[in-house]
Amino acid sequence: MATIQHASYDDWQRIYGDVYEALPEPPARSCPNCGHHALRLEFVASERDRMGYAMFWCDFCLFGIWVSRTWVPTGVPFHPYGLSEEELRAIVPEYTVVYPPADEDPEDFEEVEF
Repeated sequence: MATIQHASYDDWQRIYGDVYEALPEPPARSCPNCGHHALRLEFVASERDRMGYAMFWCDFCLFGIWVSRTWVPTGVPFHPYGLSEEELRAIVPEYTVVYPPADEDPEDFEEVEF
């Protein structure tokens, strides 16, 4: 298990984009941090409009990212808002979240629709 962060936030975002675009197929890419094929993607969203957030991590090294305000594609299962911390931890392990660099300008983010 990797205990050191090797991959940047941008590395994680690129892999997330590839995995997201391939949905509903399971992740076929390897972890940008440790190289294992153990990536997981889970969504929590509103049942009304399928908008929510994503948790994307590697089950081997336990590094990953958290993506807010994302749409869950049709045909992709998700968990409804309102899960307790206990219910969420039964699905998603505690993993180390990789954040964008502190000096990154939030106005620089590009909105992308898949």
